[in-house]
Amino acid sequence: MAKSKNKKRYRPVCIEDRITTPFSKGCNGVLIGARDLNPKKHLGPIIIRGLAKRKLMRFARENDRDFYYIDTGYFGNKKRKIWHRVVKNDVQHSEVVKRDSDRLDRLDVELKRWKKTGSKILLCPPSEKSMIFYGEDLNSWMKKTIKNIKKNTDREIEIRYKPKIRHERVYDNKIENALMDDVFCLVTYNSIVATEAILNGIPAFTLAPNAASPMCLQDLSRIEKPIYPDRHEWACHLAYGQFNCDEMIDGTAWRILNEDG
Repeated sequence: MAKSKNKKRYRPVCIEDRITTPFSKGCNGVLIGARDLNPKKHLGPIIIRGLAKRKLMRFARENDRDFYYIDTGYFGNKKRKIWHRVVKNDVQHSEVVKRDSDRLDRLDVELKRWKKTGSKILLCPPSEKSMIFYGEDLNSWMKKTIKNIKKNTDREIEIRYKPKIRHERVYDNKIENALMDDVFCLVTYNSIVATEAILNGIPAFTLAPNAASPMCLQDLSRIEKPIYPDRHEWACHLAYGQFNCDEMIDGTAWRILNEDG
């Protein structure tokens, strides 16, 4: 566990649920309910899941405490959600670290050839939870973003809201289908759809910190001239930031997340 030399080591504190429970086993953590957590009493790194725990993340940052954030994995989740991203002191892996390709190879992820044509801009609004987390208003963000897109391109804007039901996202209304419908590029706030777009060869613009940011532009004045970078090193990096429950239980996730500490 990465700690400064003048800090004592404490057991991690895991906020209990079905995903943090296996993670707690792999890091020898203390598993407690959210209501029982006393951040001033439980002094280890805080392990939490979901943006709803934003107050705990704010507390950790303000008090120089490590936290480990768990949420949906970047890729590999098809019919079942078996991959979960775990991020140290952030909510997404936004800075690329050079990694081997072994974990990416296991996932059989295809990096499709970049597509440089299309009549549409696909706008994917963030969730309300993301907006609350970043202190933004969704309606205001939508109006501002649409206005900015229209100022810089004459292409049609198609809005795709995230389907609320997972079955619909996986079977009936897949993002891959939307991306292949004559889309030139995708615009989002911080959604993982940007990662899915890049994997599928569609350039993206991200307007908040995002795992896809190193592969995207953030300036919508350049929407007619997106970038098409090499993606292999970036994809290898993301594969090292997501884990299944077996890797959480056996300590693989904890080791990888802290191997530089």
